[in-house]
Amino acid sequence: MPRLSIELTAEQHKRLKTIAALRGQSIKDYVLQQSLNSLPDSEQEALEQLDALLAPRVAEAERGEVVTASATEVFEKIRRSK
Repeated sequence: MPRLSIELTAEQHKRLKTIAALRGQSIKDYVLQQSLNSLPDSEQEALEQLDALLAPRVAEAERGEVVTASATEVFEKIRRSK
């Protein structure tokens, strides 16, 4: 069986892995689907929106700006602020 090997940055690999996981696919299955089929506009737009939402948060995490509160504490804080 033929094999394909490509060089990726750590960030590219992380992004592929995340997108594949969100779709319930392996990286291999995701890459094959994307390269052999085109995405409908709505799905592409959804991925772009997700990327826009997550990009600042990933940057904060990479700078070490992380929240130490539990998810429950974060949700409580949001409820109290409304």
